[in-house]
Amino acid sequence: MNKLIHLFKFDIKLLGHLYSFPFVIYVLCMLLMLSFHARSNDPFMPYIVVQGIAVPIAGWHIVFLYNSLYEEGATEALFFYYRKVLITDIIRYVTLHGTFAFLLVGFIVWINGTKFFTVSLVIHFILLFIFYQIVGLAVLSAVKSLDVALAIIAMYTFMEVATQGTFMPWPHIFIFREPVDSISMFLPLFWLVIGIFLSVAQIWRTFK
Repeated sequence: MNKLIHLFKFDIKLLGHLYSFPFVIYVLCMLLMLSFHARSNDPFMPYIVVQGIAVPIAGWHIVFLYNSLYEEGATEALFFYYRKVLITDIIRYVTLHGTFAFLLVGFIVWINGTKFFTVSLVIHFILLFIFYQIVGLAVLSAVKSLDVALAIIAMYTFMEVATQGTFMPWPHIFIFREPVDSISMFLPLFWLVIGIFLSVAQIWRTFK
């Protein structure tokens, strides 16, 4: 426990005010969910806020921390340290942000009732959360640039959420309305599984 506390304190000191950014977004998401609930009868609006804003933001702590690995002249000095703590870092941040994700899901249940989350939707949310926890690090390790990694993931996420998955015929991983058939539910789950697999493969190839 003392080691985990030390690691979190080190991360907070390293990132400074940037460390609190995801938690501020969580609060804003709750306010948005209340606002949309008051103005709209669409039960999917609170879920769209969580999957389109909160979940993607939740994955950036790891990316910001590991960005120092790709600063000029730092790779050789830091690589073996980051490889040693990689699994620990992923587990502790999945646990940390998973707790907040669970609270946001509870907020959705409070707004929409327990019947809103079907088994398929629960599976989708879990896969989406896992995907965003690791895809940022995978992209960062591939392009070796925080700016490029941020741009790629932010652009894709923004275009998907803004157009509700209608912008381009690329893989769609979000769900914006109640599925009317098995295909509309299967395809996002399929692409999420593929994305998780490719992300794990890229991270493994980089840090093995």
